[in-house]
Amino acid sequence: MLALQSCKIKTAEAPVPTKVVATQVNRPLSTINIPISLSIQELENAINKQFNGLLYNDDSYENNDNDNLIVKVKKIDAFKLSASGDKIKIIAPLEVYVNGRLKKDFFSLFDQDFGIDKNKEATFKLNVVINTKINVNQDWDIITKSEAGFQWREQPYLELGPIKIPIGSIIETVVNNQITDINKKLDLEITKNIKIKPIATQLWNQLQAPIVVSERYQTYLKIFPEFISMSNVTSDGKKIDINLGFRSDISLIAGSKPDLVEIKPLPKLQQQTRIDSTFNLYFSATMNYAYATQLAKEQFVGKTLKFDNETQVVTINDLNFFNNGNKLGMMINLDGYFRNGFFKKKFKGTVYALGTPVYNDSTQILSIKDFDFDIKSKDALVGTAEWLLKGSFKKTIQAKLQYSMKEEIEKAVKTADDALKNAKIPNIKLNGKVEKISPYGISLSEQGVQVIIQSTGDLKVFVNKF
Repeated sequence: MLALQSCKIKTAEAPVPTKVVATQVNRPLSTINIPISLSIQELENAINKQFNGLLYNDDSYENNDNDNLIVKVKKIDAFKLSASGDKIKIIAPLEVYVNGRLKKDFFSLFDQDFGIDKNKEATFKLNVVINTKINVNQDWDIITKSEAGFQWREQPYLELGPIKIPIGSIIETVVNNQITDINKKLDLEITKNIKIKPIATQLWNQLQAPIVVSERYQTYLKIFPEFISMSNVTSDGKKIDINLGFRSDISLIAGSKPDLVEIKPLPKLQQQTRIDSTFNLYFSATMNYAYATQLAKEQFVGKTLKFDNETQVVTINDLNFFNNGNKLGMMINLDGYFRNGFFKKKFKGTVYALGTPVYNDSTQILSIKDFDFDIKSKDALVGTAEWLLKGSFKKTIQAKLQYSMKEEIEKAVKTADDALKNAKIPNIKLNGKVEKISPYGISLSEQGVQVIIQSTGDLKVFVNKF
C-alpha cells in the first residue's frame, strides 16, 4: 500500500491564461518643422499676367451721374511686388486718360465763343500702392487684408488757354473706385497663387506612409501625425516663408514593412504661438520570444532543480514564452516530486507563470520581476504540488531570466541615426542626429519584448520645390 502511494503520479494541467490587452503607452509627441517658401518673383509674374492693357474704360460723358468725363485707366508698366514681415506691397504704375466736357455755361467764363460745348483731354500717370497682409484661417483659406491708395506722379489738370483747371478732386472718386476693383482682383490673384493647403495635404499624406530607412535590414520610419500648426507668415523680401509644424508620434520599426493604414484627412490648422522644435524619436530594442525561449531552454530544459535539502526536485521538460497584456508569460512543462521521509509525492503537468519585464538602463539588462503562477495554474497545483507555490522554484527561475540588450540597443541607436539621414521621403530631406537616449517603457508585441527607447536630438528638414 505504501509503495502504491509513493509511486502514484498526480497531474497538474492548467489552462492557458486568458488573453488580456496590453495598456497603451502614451508618448510625448514631436514636432517636425517643415519650412515652406514661396517666391515673390513668381507671384509677381503670375499677377502681371493677369493685368494687361486697359483696366478701366468709361467712354460716356453721361454715366457716373453725368460727370462729363471720359476716363480710361491702363497699365503702363509691370506691377512690382516686395514683402516685409507678413505684408506684401504692390506698386501698380497706371496711366489715366481724361477727356472732360465743359458745358457752355461754364466754358463762357473763360472764352467768348458762346453757345457750344467744348471738351479737353489730358493724360496723367499715377502709382497705385497696395499693402496686403496675409494670413491663413483654420480651414486653410488664404485671408488677405489690404490697404490701398495712390500717388499722382503729376497733378491732373485740364488746360484752357492760359488757365489750368485742377481736376484731381473730380476724377479721384473714379480712380478710387477703380483702385477698389483692382485691389479685389489682386487679392484674388494672391489667394490663387499662394497655395498652402495643397502643399500641406501632400506633406500630411506623405508623412503617414512608411518611410524606408534601410531596405536591406527592413527598417522603416513611421510617423503618425496628430495635428498641424503654422507660424506667422514672414518674408525676407525675396520670398514668403511659412513654417508648418506637424505634431507627430515618430518611431523606428524593424522587420516587415508596416501595413498601410487609412490616411487621415488633413485636420484644421492651428496657429503656432512659437516655433516648437521638440523632437523625440522612439525605437525599440527587441528580445524575440523565440530567442528568449532558446536561451531559457539552454538554462533549464533537461536540468534538475533541487530545493530544501533536496526534498523538492523539479525537472523542466519544455518551456515557451508568450505575451499576455503587459506581462510576459511562460509555459512550463515539468515533473518532479516532494519527498517526505520514505514517501515521494510525484507530479507532472503543464503550468503557466506570468512576470513583468523590467529594463535596467545602467546595466542594459532585461529581467523579470514578480514572476508567479497565474491563478488557474495555482488552482491546478493545489493538491498536486502545492509546495511549488511556496518554495524557491519561482525565485530561481526569476533570478536566471536576465538578458543583455546592449548589442540590440547599440544597433538600434545606429539605425536611428541612419534614419535621420537616409529616410526616403519625396520632396523632403532630413538631416538630424540622435544626441541623447533614455528608456521610455516596455511593450510586449506578438513577436517579443520591446524596450522602447526615447531619443532626443536635432532635426532639420529641407523641402524641395513642389
